Amino acid sequence: MPRIDVVAFDLDDTLVRLSSQFIPEYLKNLAQFLERTFPQIPSVSSKILASSRRMMAKTLDDERLEDFFFRDFCHETGLKREEVAQCLHAYYREQFPALRRYSQPMYGVMGLLATLRARGYRIALLTSALFPIEAIDCRLEWAGLEDFPFDWRTSLEVVHATKPQPGFYQEAAQTSGIAPQRWLMVGNDLTEDIIPAYEAGMSVYWVCDDVKSDHSPQLPPLAAFGPLARVVLWLEGNDGG
Repeated sequence: MPRIDVVAFDLDDTLVRLSSQFIPEYLKNLAQFLERTFPQIPSVSSKILASSRRMMAKTLDDERLEDFFFRDFCHETGLKREEVAQCLHAYYREQFPALRRYSQPMYGVMGLLATLRARGYRIALLTSALFPIEAIDCRLEWAGLEDFPFDWRTSLEVVHATKPQPGFYQEAAQTSGIAPQRWLMVGNDLTEDIIPAYEAGMSVYWVCDDVKSDHSPQLPPLAAFGPLARVVLWLEGNDGG
């Protein structure tokens, strides 16, 4: 295999543990905040979920994900971009941090990233770009990684496609100037992390208990799998450099 220059990581349930309550509570709280802010818009929370689903289906093109979202959501609701942006910034500043109680830092993560950095790898954070930078910063803080100097970070504001589109991974490679064949994508989700990154040309490492691999026919050929802590060992044995 080619030499690996960049090791990229998913965030949720790869670098920070989130309980099963996190997503339901997040969606409930966001819906309540939107409905209080825009009571004149029927089903406003359903409309933002619909816009988010269309964002996930968007392939890589010249329109930033943030611009797509505001164009789509404002078309559905008749709201102006400025008032929607103000509402969402307020939510992520005032309400989202309280969801920390549904998170737990993962032992050894900072040490793992520091080891990879010390060995000369660039480190990228390829978390879902459905989230704006405020929400990503929050979750990095929950993980104890707020001060780690990632070489590349995705967010709603900077990318043109998101998971599970292979274009999400292709864009990261294009932006870095490093071919996808020199990337290793590390993540816990086959559908969002492993399969599309593999389709984009990256090597992949599925974070899981070894036993799970026996029940995962979707795992791409030659894909690595195992606990997060073994990523360094896998690179030692398989890095073509």
